[in-house]
Amino acid sequence: MRKALFIFLLFAAILPGRSAFSETLPTAHRTLLFPSGTRIDAEVADTPQARSVGLMFRDSLAPGGGMLFIFQEAHPYLFWMKNCKFPIDIIWLNAQKEVIFISEKTPPCKADPCPNYGPLDKDALYVVEVASGFSEKEKLKLGAKIRF
Repeated sequence: MRKALFIFLLFAAILPGRSAFSETLPTAHRTLLFPSGTRIDAEVADTPQARSVGLMFRDSLAPGGGMLFIFQEAHPYLFWMKNCKFPIDIIWLNAQKEVIFISEKTPPCKADPCPNYGPLDKDALYVVEVASGFSEKEKLKLGAKIRF
């Protein structure tokens, strides 16, 4: 119960607005290589803090940019678009870095409660967020392998 309360208070402190805390998160990068040969320079979100903030509060995504969420264990992770300002494609990958689910042109959340996106029945170890329309442009399909 204490852990749940701590997590709630952490989110309450972070989510209402842009905080100095969210601006000081480390931003390591990884190059992602898609089957077409396209490369994305992805910021790495591999800590609970970085994953909780993600692309929130940003006005846009840099051309050729994205975000790679790395988890410690594979689970059916769900994402929401709270405090996001632009639509994105969200791509879930399994431990072998194969695409297992794609949410294309995922819209920002306009009102609470925000909908959740993601596979309920497939375990992901990685999630990639890219510009809206990227998956369609790349003709990305389930089973495609992303290298990084």
